[in-house]
Amino acid sequence: MFAIKFSIKLCILIVLTSGTYSFATPSNELSKLLEISRNRLNVTQLNGTPLNDGRAFELTSSTWLTGLPSISLSYLGSLDNSNIYEQEVSLNLPIKSFGLHNSDKRLKKLTLELEGQQVALQKLYLSGLLRQSIWDYRIASVKIKQLNRKAKLLDKLYVQHKQLSDAGELPKVNILLLEREYVDIDLDQIVLKQQQSEALSLFNSVTGLSVIPQKINEQYREITEANLSIHHGINDALIQHPLWQIQSLRQQQQLLIIKSQQAGEQDSWTLSLTAKETADDQFNDQQLGLGISIPISLGSALSQSELSIWQKDHQEQSLNSERTYLELKTQTEKLAMKQQNLRKQQLLLQRGVSLSRTITEDLAKVKDQSQISYEIWLRRYMDALDTESRLLLNQITQQQLHSQQLQALGISL
Repeated sequence: MFAIKFSIKLCILIVLTSGTYSFATPSNELSKLLEISRNRLNVTQLNGTPLNDGRAFELTSSTWLTGLPSISLSYLGSLDNSNIYEQEVSLNLPIKSFGLHNSDKRLKKLTLELEGQQVALQKLYLSGLLRQSIWDYRIASVKIKQLNRKAKLLDKLYVQHKQLSDAGELPKVNILLLEREYVDIDLDQIVLKQQQSEALSLFNSVTGLSVIPQKINEQYREITEANLSIHHGINDALIQHPLWQIQSLRQQQQLLIIKSQQAGEQDSWTLSLTAKETADDQFNDQQLGLGISIPISLGSALSQSELSIWQKDHQEQSLNSERTYLELKTQTEKLAMKQQNLRKQQLLLQRGVSLSRTITEDLAKVKDQSQISYEIWLRRYMDALDTESRLLLNQITQQQLHSQQLQALGISL
């Protein structure tokens, strides 16, 4: 009778898990959690903890001036008694050349794009913490639930076998074997509850909330190694990754600055407005004038030392960009391969559950004949329960892995 009940239970599980697996549609709860986390960071900053110093973004530059205007005053008087004197006032404006003005406009545009990518990187970082905490908590919770289910089934066995043992129909060692299984369950629960507590603590520190939502699945996107190698989708996706974008924008800034320096655009033009008066006892001459000083660029305005420093920085930036891209690409490909392996494991685990059902049914017929047969049956029974749990955890792990793939591709919640 027990074997029949167990077989029915396994058949139901196989039916439930044999269908095509699909990820749930996204819930706006996750995007809300991301906004809560960002607001929490801003509040922390306002309270005096400089997590993100926004003063750098408050700085501005002049549209046309390269520096502060200056005023020059001069007075010349005669050394004899002729009372001749000359005085002059000049307002000097260091203005940008047209090339520098255009270069600064492009730099400002790049800076705004860089600020946007910094915000995107912050979102991605917080998304990573949220994904880690909620999926670690979910997996630990599922494992604990499976252990509790296993313990309940053992409870039923324990009650039945305890009655038979007390009546002398079963040896007491059978009860000891069941109690040994309880010890393993309790040990596993201690570790899982610790993992659950750590995940909840991380979630609380990021969001300030103490309850993890139930709807945590993200919209499914097909990401497989085969698709990536054929369509090169991984290249298009990683180019949009905030880390790669930030390094690319910094390279563009660096290149624009050095080209402007090389063309001599950093040397300002000087526009002078002059008022001059020359007078003696007989006459008084007043003059107004306008002057401009323009540097002449012949060849490169860079020294070799400046050019060498830039070349060194540019090479380092290029290496960092390549390293970042390769690391992200490798990580994403590994996750895609792992996703395929999990799907293969899913089929094998379904097969394993089916085999466990048959083995347990056959062993149940002879388990009362000898002590060795009972031990074999109990071990197979425990293995069957573990296989069921692995089948369920495999599905949960596929959901978690998809979330990790989106994180690796730079896609925030």
